[in-house]
Amino acid sequence: MTMQSFNRKVALFCLSLGLLLNPASALGYGNFEAAKGCPSKKMLACEKQVFQENSALGSARMASLERNADSERSELPAEAVRLKDLAEAYETNGDYKSAETLYSQSLDVITETLGNEHPISAFALINLADLYIQMDDYIKAEPMYLRSLMIINKALGPDHFFAALALNNIAGMYKNMGEYPKAEMMYLRSLDIHEKSLGPKHPNVAIPLNNLAELYRLMGKDKEAKPYFLRAKEIFNHAMENDSMN
Repeated sequence: MTMQSFNRKVALFCLSLGLLLNPASALGYGNFEAAKGCPSKKMLACEKQVFQENSALGSARMASLERNADSERSELPAEAVRLKDLAEAYETNGDYKSAETLYSQSLDVITETLGNEHPISAFALINLADLYIQMDDYIKAEPMYLRSLMIINKALGPDHFFAALALNNIAGMYKNMGEYPKAEMMYLRSLDIHEKSLGPKHPNVAIPLNNLAELYRLMGKDKEAKPYFLRAKEIFNHAMENDSMN
């Protein structure tokens, strides 16, 4: 199986969970979040995987940036990867405090080696911010997410696809905080990057569409939500039809 086909199947799996298995409203559209409003660990990992260039989690995402970095100091520190891998193991086992320490150490190694403006540091920040979301610590997560977006915008450009990942994370955080206007702005920007980068009918575009639909439902704006949901559903159905032919 090629990596492209793998990523496609991951995207379809995410969409099936969001659009089919978890109907959450009278309009019949799904939600990528757990019912209690906190991010679902499995769905968070699934969404991350859709954005990645291969199937491994943080190290592959960071290595992808390292391979494409223009900086002469772009070698990815092996110690940072080791610390990140350990942090992920602790996070998976629910030991968030140990994971926090290791993610922080990994970030320190990256910033000391590559500088705090290097794009790899942005994803180290995202890893740590994601953990704080699991810990329901939005005060710590918010500045890290925002800092990661600033680094990506400066290093790679505001329309780079990796910016969509940062925007999606920030929007999800604001949605859980009840700051819906901020979430709406971030989701719309993420959708715009998706469409420019992938085309309006790419399967991955259904993810920000569905996120927007769910946000508008939470805001009590069912009329605004419906076209986003219907478009996401159309993309999903088309993708499933094409996938069944392959």
